[in-house]
Amino acid sequence: MTYIIGIDGGGTKTTCLFLECGGTTYPKHPLMVNGPGTNPHVVGFEEAGRRLEHLLRHGMQTFSLTPRDISGAGMGLAGVGRPDEVEQMTGIVQTLFFNLKFSENLNLFITSDVHAALKGSLPPGIDEGMLLISGTGSNAVGITAAGKLVKCGGWGHLMGDEGSGYQLSLKALSKVAKAADGREASTQLTSLILQTCGLERPEQLIRYMYERPFEKKEIAAFAPCVIKASEQGDQTAVNLLKEAAEELVLHIGSLVKQGVDPKAPVSVAGSIFTHSHVLRNHVGRLLEDRQFGSLTDPYAPPEYGAALLGKPAGMDKER
Repeated sequence: MTYIIGIDGGGTKTTCLFLECGGTTYPKHPLMVNGPGTNPHVVGFEEAGRRLEHLLRHGMQTFSLTPRDISGAGMGLAGVGRPDEVEQMTGIVQTLFFNLKFSENLNLFITSDVHAALKGSLPPGIDEGMLLISGTGSNAVGITAAGKLVKCGGWGHLMGDEGSGYQLSLKALSKVAKAADGREASTQLTSLILQTCGLERPEQLIRYMYERPFEKKEIAAFAPCVIKASEQGDQTAVNLLKEAAEELVLHIGSLVKQGVDPKAPVSVAGSIFTHSHVLRNHVGRLLEDRQFGSLTDPYAPPEYGAALLGKPAGMDKER
């Protein structure tokens, strides 16, 4: 039995799957190991390579695999989307494959984590689809019937990330300020955000927010307050999530304009979709109203998609 390696490398965690070559569906009992993040823009390209090598050694030891058992590898890595990044990472991975004594003819496919996530989201037999992501940031990716990969978003928090946890949090903080001034109605967001910050009055937020720089993920940490308030029926929070849904569905419209069948299935991913039924339900309604494809759960995780992308030629390889 031979295996294909599938890796989903994020900023904080990396998952490695060893997929049997003969399988046509996601296994009930996948052979997986986890390690630290491998985004090269966070940890550096060389360190990302070292972490990948350590994870592969650990996985092969765990499942008693030898280099001869590996016939291909696909890697979906955060921070590796542009051609120069792929080229640099490919050189590093080829070196670690040499260290692991893998065959020099081993098939290797390196791409972005979003591409791998899209591939994993599609059920067997479906080649065209879209993936909409709302977590700390937001973006969307699709693949056409001809195999062309198209994207929307990914401009970062200064220029984009509409419908993301980051943008939801910024808008929630603005709503708290407006409510405190009497410019808008009171909202449960005020008490929830103050509680999160350990503060008593809205005015204290000024010093709290400006006394030091906040990272993107720290700002996005206020998004659960929006979700919780919406679950309690707070109309301000509900409206913020509906606005986010509108922004996110614009991403789908862009993918359709770039050639994806409007009726292709749309999968969603990211922490905001995971935890907010208000956002998910409104996105579903908007897709239906605009006659786009129906909202579906991803078929399998990104590491499975990475493994499929790493299939050697002659083994139903799909890119």
